[in-house]
Amino acid sequence: MFTSHRPTRRATGVAAGLLALALAGCTGGTSVGGEPAEGATGADAGQGEVTGDIRLSFWGSGLRVEKTNGVSDLFVKANPGVTVTPNFGDFSAYFQKLNIEATSGNLPCVVQLQGRQLNDYAGKGLLTDLQPMVDSGAIDVSNIPAEVLDTGRGTDGKLYEVPYGAAYDSIMVNTTLAEQAGVGVPAEGYTWDDFVDYVQRADAALPEGVAALNLGGGLPNYFIEYVRAHGEELFDGSEVAFTQDRLVEFWTMWEQLRQAGVTTTAQDKSAEATQVEQSYVATGRAVVDNKPGNQLGQARGALAGAAPGQELTTIQLPSGPDGSSGTVLFTSGWSIPRTCDNVPTAAAFIDFWVNDHEANALFASNNGANTNTVELDSQLQDPALDPSTRHALELYQQIVEDEPPTVLYPAGYQANFETAFTRAYEDISLNGADVRATAETFIANLNSALAAAQ
Repeated sequence: MFTSHRPTRRATGVAAGLLALALAGCTGGTSVGGEPAEGATGADAGQGEVTGDIRLSFWGSGLRVEKTNGVSDLFVKANPGVTVTPNFGDFSAYFQKLNIEATSGNLPCVVQLQGRQLNDYAGKGLLTDLQPMVDSGAIDVSNIPAEVLDTGRGTDGKLYEVPYGAAYDSIMVNTTLAEQAGVGVPAEGYTWDDFVDYVQRADAALPEGVAALNLGGGLPNYFIEYVRAHGEELFDGSEVAFTQDRLVEFWTMWEQLRQAGVTTTAQDKSAEATQVEQSYVATGRAVVDNKPGNQLGQARGALAGAAPGQELTTIQLPSGPDGSSGTVLFTSGWSIPRTCDNVPTAAAFIDFWVNDHEANALFASNNGANTNTVELDSQLQDPALDPSTRHALELYQQIVEDEPPTVLYPAGYQANFETAFTRAYEDISLNGADVRATAETFIANLNSALAAAQ
């Protein structure tokens, strides 16, 4: 089963804070990466003898480590004379180590990154533009949809990451409670206005103690998806692109739903466990919530124990008023630092990871849905694939078919957006802060922080 990483606020804050400290000496708008790595540019970029040692950095534990090392072993077997040395840790520890290596100019030849951290490194000139290696044929991305590949681009438009696993948020619905309330599941292509109408109708028919909707005004991803569904950008380079009015509109929508009793209370939301197994939608206390699409299996298992006889499903996020997709992909992928001294082998490793059939069968979408459409189809043909994973992968296919919007996150995003956004809404919902004044302060502070991170 594939898994995505939605870190806790504390883990996110620790990793992002350490990133800011580790790269503090890189500020001032100058590139610290030096010249492109040898063999990384030109018509034959990434081509050459595949041999020697490369270090590989990734996050994970347990099965993730086992599968990643297994793919590395297959690559070594296919390329005699190559050695792959793994470096791994949990999400927070991984970035601590990576940031230290970045400041010392000792990054591994292949590093795992997500789009949300990509420009913290690319913006400092630490990563190699992989487009020349794609153009030369050293890295084949022909089976990765354009909308997915674009999540690996920097704010300058260059390709710094080849995404291999795609995660996404979904709307998780307790279909049993939804049917009992007479609302079923929202129809395909439903809009945000339809979503509000849906939860209001559900609320009117639900028993005491069950909320139609888990409070989501403080979820950064909800806002990102709301803005993109309305056809607007989140960021323009290192500056906020969304308007104060759009943020006020978003928070006002949630406050109206909360004050009408359609959602869980602000106090209940702040006390909710972070594990999906203990979430309100997975224990039958809320009909609808925003959850990573790959958590359906865990939630179903929890619901079976907490409220036997009930069922869950996941669907896409609401669309915009013109039908535009609002579901944003969060990809993980491989990058090559400028300090890599073995570019041909690093490029060959990424190409192998993305395209080798045996490697893809072994990894089996363990860190997001396989971005290679051919290999994903192959995985879905396995009759032994469990139903929850099959549903999650097929929903990803549907999302890609609907051409999901791309978000390019500026340097400093992780450190300055997510936790601050959550706290700002909590000040509104728990302390009664004024929505417009809070939005104005949030945007001003965010713009200042993003400018300082460049």
